[in-house]
Amino acid sequence: MVTILENQRRMDREEIVKEFGGKWVFLVDLEGPPLGRFETAIPAVMADKVFEGDETGIYDKLDEEYNGNTADLTYLRNQVNVFGFNEVLLDDD
Repeated sequence: MVTILENQRRMDREEIVKEFGGKWVFLVDLEGPPLGRFETAIPAVMADKVFEGDETGIYDKLDEEYNGNTADLTYLRNQVNVFGFNEVLLDDD
């Protein structure tokens, strides 16, 4: 299920993990060092699958609105970490 988050506040990485653990989240208006990990961002969309709802054009719209200052993080338990582009939380066995 896709949820467009209205009136979200800026959050740091720790707050994002606490709020969106187990979900995929699309972030906008990232702040942090150039070419480094962002320090804070505004969560804009939460979903149960990576880029779920892409057919609506929401991610293209947000990317254009924020001039590419966007990112996505996955905290899905079943998401494979491909080439290190997504952050993945795994259950401890």
